Amino acid sequence: MSTVDAAIQETFPHFLADAELHREVRAATRAHWLNFLAVVGRTRFEAHPPTEAVDGARTVARRGYGVDMLLKTYRAAQRGLWRYITHVLNEQIPDSELRGVVLVTFWERSTLWLDNCLDDIVAAYMSEREHHIHTSDAHRTATVQAILHGEPAPTAGSPDDLRHPMDDFQTALVLWTDREVPARQAPHLLREHATDIADSLGAPPPLLVSSGAHGMWAWLGTPHRPETGDLPAPPTTHTRVAVGIPNPGVDGFRRSHPEARSAQRIATSASHAAAVTVYQDVDLVCMLTGDGNIDAVRALVERELGDLADRSEPVARIRDTVREFLYAGGSIGATADLLGVHANTVRYRLHQAERRMGRQIERRRVHIELALRCLEIYGDALLPTP
Repeated sequence: MSTVDAAIQETFPHFLADAELHREVRAATRAHWLNFLAVVGRTRFEAHPPTEAVDGARTVARRGYGVDMLLKTYRAAQRGLWRYITHVLNEQIPDSELRGVVLVTFWERSTLWLDNCLDDIVAAYMSEREHHIHTSDAHRTATVQAILHGEPAPTAGSPDDLRHPMDDFQTALVLWTDREVPARQAPHLLREHATDIADSLGAPPPLLVSSGAHGMWAWLGTPHRPETGDLPAPPTTHTRVAVGIPNPGVDGFRRSHPEARSAQRIATSASHAAAVTVYQDVDLVCMLTGDGNIDAVRALVERELGDLADRSEPVARIRDTVREFLYAGGSIGATADLLGVHANTVRYRLHQAERRMGRQIERRRVHIELALRCLEIYGDALLPTP
């Protein structure tokens, strides 16, 4: 299975960077392999697509990918499987004639399996695509996608058409269920949990967009920045949520969503994932394991430094003092020596820094030091524009 997964990853790295799609693809791959192995040696060979594969096709349709993406994914998986089987049989069967017979038989049956299953899988994709196009969800999804990509909204559509308080603080959620939950039950559970979270934060009903057979995206709009550190538990142990950082307006709508998806990636890849994963709790892990980009770093600087992320020369001196203080292991005396100033000057600047940031340095020491190190390398390009 890992060989097949790697083959798909090589072909579509951006496609599988999406944690939810990757999870669906892996589940479909595993189910195909187990079901195929169960019948490959039978005289009466029948091929039926597993439920996981049908759910995966529906997820691809809901995300707006073309059917060509679905077919190319299966072809890439087939190449990976063939590569794996050829390697295994070369090691396990020294007799070249017998190995050839096994390879031919395996190839014929795996090809028949794929061809037969693809008929039903493509039919499921087309049915889901057709249903999605002719429902009210379609226009909402298209408008949301346009906003996320910074594109003009579709004809007769605008952020106002979403009936969502777009000017308020926007908190993005990514919700999903484990595969133990049937696909027909997942939307109800996810809507219920998103509504519970909105109620707990004093928000109106959330803006909801289906993201797959077992997933949903949501946005909450609140007049004030909400506290996301203590959200209600999901309705079942098979339901999870990832939460982005609240930010105001359309820009906050765009920024919070990829943060929530990054948090989801960590939650789905961690061995002991929590029911609720907040981006601010895992942001450094996200950046170190695949989500690091200049926009994420710029957001880190703005979030962690607050009013200390100012372009004026006096504030720059305060930042330099904090950075040297952290480099010196928190020693005021050593910092004073490095800067050539009196220790009381260092104390005063540290006090000013904490006042501007709105928190004590020790409370977010690692984050603050990383933000200052990034500023040291990139310079004022990371600072907010006045």
